[in-house]
Amino acid sequence: MADHTRAGDDPGAVTYDVIEQLTGLTPPASGTYKDNTNLYSAGDVVVWVGQPNNADPPLGIEDPSSLGSGIYKCLGWADTSGYIFKLDETIKDIPAAGVLTPVRSILTGGSKTIQFVSLEAVNPYVRALYDDVPVFPVATSPLKPGATPSPPALPANTVTYVIPDPPADNRYSFIFDSIDGLKQQRLYAPFAKVTARGNDQAQQGDIVMTDMTITCYPGTIGAVQNAVLQRTVNYGKSMAAYFT
Repeated sequence: MADHTRAGDDPGAVTYDVIEQLTGLTPPASGTYKDNTNLYSAGDVVVWVGQPNNADPPLGIEDPSSLGSGIYKCLGWADTSGYIFKLDETIKDIPAAGVLTPVRSILTGGSKTIQFVSLEAVNPYVRALYDDVPVFPVATSPLKPGATPSPPALPANTVTYVIPDPPADNRYSFIFDSIDGLKQQRLYAPFAKVTARGNDQAQQGDIVMTDMTITCYPGTIGAVQNAVLQRTVNYGKSMAAYFT
């Protein structure tokens, strides 16, 4: 708004403001630069663990159980918080005499991590990941109950195993799927391991929440070497206008 009172005017004179319209912007109600269909809220999240650097990586958002034979195993129900992907970069600023602002910033390191919470605390794959015992091969997994309980005093469907100390360097591939109606996203890490774990709290007032974080390392995705992470996005609609 513009004030039309000028220096030297009568102090008792009436002043008034004139509203000046902004120009150059399309009204938001009819503008094309905002699109509600590009908002994303994961209605479902599914996590799969697979054999590391395997020969059957996902090419799109196909069913992981259709990729190879027993390569990927589902971790079941995930918490409503979904997963948290963090791309951290370590930056070193280069100062110089005469200015306060760095004259250059150098990327010196970085990491890609994904944190998630599994709700199925006695899912054998979740249990193996948390206790850091091998998931694969599943036929010889230490979490597999024997056909005959051993020792015989154990009830059926029971297994006893030693949590290793120190554990082996257990590496896996991981698939993180999220779905929002027609829109979908997938993160695929070909070579990763669990590097952080939350509390394993058995309690009366709630279920056991198995909180884990994986760190992604350079691996192989088909013919691509040193691939750390692959993202696939299904926009759910034509996006031609964004690329013309």
